[in-house]
Amino acid sequence: MRFGVLGPVQVWTADGQLVAVPETKVRAVLADLLVYQGQVVSAARLIDDLWGDELPANPMSALQLKVSRLRHALEAAEPGGGGLICSRPPGYLLRTEAEAVDAERFAVMTSGAQQSRDPRVKAAILSEALALWRGPPFADFANDGFVQSAIARLEEARLAAVEAQAEARLELGEHSLLVGELGDLVTRYPLRERLRAIQMRALYRAGQQTEALASYGELRERLADELGLDPSPELVALHQAILAQSPVLSGPPSSPQAATPVGTGDGNIGRMPAEVTSFVGREHELAVGKALLARARLVTLTGAGGVGKTRLALRLAGEMEPGFRHGAWLVDLAQLQDEELLASTVAATLGLGEQSTSSPLTHLCEYLADKQVLMVLDNCEHLIEACASLAATLLSRAAGLRILATSRQPLAIEGESILPVPPLEVPQAPVSLHAALASQAVRLFVDRVAATCPDFTLTEHNSDAVAGICRRLDGIPLAMELAAVQVRALSMEGLRARLDHRFDLLAKRRRAVQPRHQTLRAAIEWSYEMCSAPEKTLWARMSIFAGGCDLDAIEDVCTDGPIERETVLELVADLVDKSIVLCQHDGIQPRYRMLETIREFGEDLLASSGELAPVRARHSDYYRRLVLRASSELFGPRQVDWLIQLRREQPNLRTALENSLGSPGQERAALDTASALRFVWILTGALREGSRWLERALEVNPDATHARARALSGRAYLVTLLGDIEGALEMVRESRALGEQLNDPQARAWADLCEGAARMYSGDLSAALHLLQQALAEHRRLDDPLALCITLGYLSLAAAGADDRRAADYEQECLTLSQSHEAEVSTSWNLWVAGLGLIRRGEAERGAARVRESLEPKARTDDLAGEALCVEALAWAAAITSETERAARLFGAAHTLWRKVGSSLAETVYLQRFRAPYEKRVRDALGDEAYTSLFDEGRELDIDDAIRYALQEQVAEPPASGAHADEPALLPGPHTVR
Repeated sequence: MRFGVLGPVQVWTADGQLVAVPETKVRAVLADLLVYQGQVVSAARLIDDLWGDELPANPMSALQLKVSRLRHALEAAEPGGGGLICSRPPGYLLRTEAEAVDAERFAVMTSGAQQSRDPRVKAAILSEALALWRGPPFADFANDGFVQSAIARLEEARLAAVEAQAEARLELGEHSLLVGELGDLVTRYPLRERLRAIQMRALYRAGQQTEALASYGELRERLADELGLDPSPELVALHQAILAQSPVLSGPPSSPQAATPVGTGDGNIGRMPAEVTSFVGREHELAVGKALLARARLVTLTGAGGVGKTRLALRLAGEMEPGFRHGAWLVDLAQLQDEELLASTVAATLGLGEQSTSSPLTHLCEYLADKQVLMVLDNCEHLIEACASLAATLLSRAAGLRILATSRQPLAIEGESILPVPPLEVPQAPVSLHAALASQAVRLFVDRVAATCPDFTLTEHNSDAVAGICRRLDGIPLAMELAAVQVRALSMEGLRARLDHRFDLLAKRRRAVQPRHQTLRAAIEWSYEMCSAPEKTLWARMSIFAGGCDLDAIEDVCTDGPIERETVLELVADLVDKSIVLCQHDGIQPRYRMLETIREFGEDLLASSGELAPVRARHSDYYRRLVLRASSELFGPRQVDWLIQLRREQPNLRTALENSLGSPGQERAALDTASALRFVWILTGALREGSRWLERALEVNPDATHARARALSGRAYLVTLLGDIEGALEMVRESRALGEQLNDPQARAWADLCEGAARMYSGDLSAALHLLQQALAEHRRLDDPLALCITLGYLSLAAAGADDRRAADYEQECLTLSQSHEAEVSTSWNLWVAGLGLIRRGEAERGAARVRESLEPKARTDDLAGEALCVEALAWAAAITSETERAARLFGAAHTLWRKVGSSLAETVYLQRFRAPYEKRVRDALGDEAYTSLFDEGRELDIDDAIRYALQEQVAEPPASGAHADEPALLPGPHTVR
């Protein structure tokens, strides 16, 4: 494993994958161990560094929990990773090779550079060393006291390396480049005399003697005013030499070979443009690109416009250039429109004359035949056939040639390897400062904002807005660079709010860049012009899909007029090749989606085409039919598949509902869709959203219909679970009245079911049992198995609460029914109902076994409310069996889960009536102090560890006989779950 502190604290596996280390305190343990890398850090120091004066109830126990979670995160990422965190009296040690930490590698490389007498070698080594830096050291703990000395030491080492690199480049004659690069550094560090001396020498050699003397004068004044000091004798001597125009100051002539800017990685000597802004992220793509170039002679970087293909290609070529005896060469094709001039353009870039009697292509082949060259063919998409032909010919005639191409679609010739260049990864909401700092997109945006607003820093207060901007812009580097300029006039929140009109907002043209990159719209229009007429039409129509879709949906919604169903697959494949559409495989079937920026461009096309209304209607109709089909199959063996598919289609379902509600004549379709989705919202816990859609659909469908009756009962059920008992009863009354008016027995049965559930939750168990038994009889007669299963579930709970002997019969019938239909999610819920009933009747071990069986599928489907109910029930079971320590931890874990859920009626009303005696039994057995400490331990568990603990899997410290048997000052009690 590798560890990074030269930026946010991060961990990578041996193959370069970023390791997720959850929770700030856990990462703080890692940061502290990295500060003292190779040394034992005492438990007392760790506790003080993590909590200071705000100590938890049991500091040692809390520390051990954090260390355990750190070990678990490392072990989960790479086998053996957990063993790197060793227990050594009186604390812990990070056991790893020194150079596994980027700061140590940096120190080794800078030390090696100082030993070289060759300025070119020294500059190259220092460039590589400085490329290790991803940002300020320990960036996510910059305000914590325990890292301050390490931060100061590392910052000083970085500045010293920057200065040494600049001195080496000065020896190489790069004074003209250094003049521009050193200005910002001197402004940031105005009192560093070594840096000032380098700047003065560079200015003097660049013919700017007056500016060199002015720089000295500014330093002298600052030293006197701020420190009461004079410049050093060395700087005074340099000043005198500049005044005298001493020959000793003359260096080598200005080098035409543009090396690397100060503080960045390797450049591309003489043939590649120097980087003028910092290069951020792309570590994975660089590693893959290098591996591909090592075994393939043609590698094509593909991706959407503005995604950073050219920048990545230049960095990749720069890092690979030393392996090519005749260098790396950039051939920029952006401005070339005539494919007949392609070979001539490449030849001219390589410095070949035009006087040859041979054709330009023949001349190129003859010249490259014995050369080892890396050629970057940049922007091939508009000359794709000509570039493919040229590449094939050159590669067949020049054995030492490698070609790195950038294009919005592959060249599609034999031997080509494709490296897709995705947008930079963005953090998902909600965003912590640590998550923001770890995001490549955020780091790029912050870097570009700081270039125009030097005082800007990323903080806890603005990190969410910054991450939101990056998400809205899809992590597209061009879009974020254009947006960064707007920060001079807008706040972060203001910028985020205006991104609904991103093409207008980001229309300010940039100078000295290709026209297609001057605005965001220009970048997308460049791709649009590369498409055929049918591809343009499909691009516009596919913009109706939100969050992606499958091929069936595209064939159903997008076929009409110029696009026939039989041609859709080929057209979609072409759009994937041209980086307009992304193809993603989730293990079931491919899904296709557009970046939001590209989709918004397509929406504009669709709106201007006159096709918006019919495409919306086909989209809404397709998803209405999909939902009705899912509803008919939901209580069966495909239950989990349907729930996964409908959850995946949630953005499209929202779009379909919104469009139906806003389209005259489509209101009934919206009501049908929303009503059919009520079971999905119940099973997935999306209660509030489901209630809102049903409310809106009912508002525009006021007529007395069977559909309205179903929708009313569906919404009543949802708002019951949300705790609005009075509102639910009012809806039930209207639904029942409609059922009577329309002679709709199903509406009447659902009204009884919903009112029975509401009465149960409000505590009127007698009324609940009566209503639910009525509903049960009617659902049996109507042969509605899903409604019957839900009714039996509520009868089981109501009967158990009322100590009714029929509870066990209801539980068993309900469980048997769902199992016979192979409905996995329903069976999971019914196992919990049966387990809870057994626990309430004192059969704790049997009941706990049922609840654990229920918990496993809930954990797989991210059913938080179900997980909370299961952990709660297992706490009760542990209380009955006198496993008091385990029960206290489970109560704490359940508390955290309920907070994550946002609480629920089941917890706050129904379960609260029965929890108290179990909790009191545990508290009385342990005492308040021990109970609180153990409760806090459970509360500190993350969701995965809480579920493992509830399932009786090991999550705490290993047993005493294991690898960490020398644990310091362990808390009382077992180290493994009982």
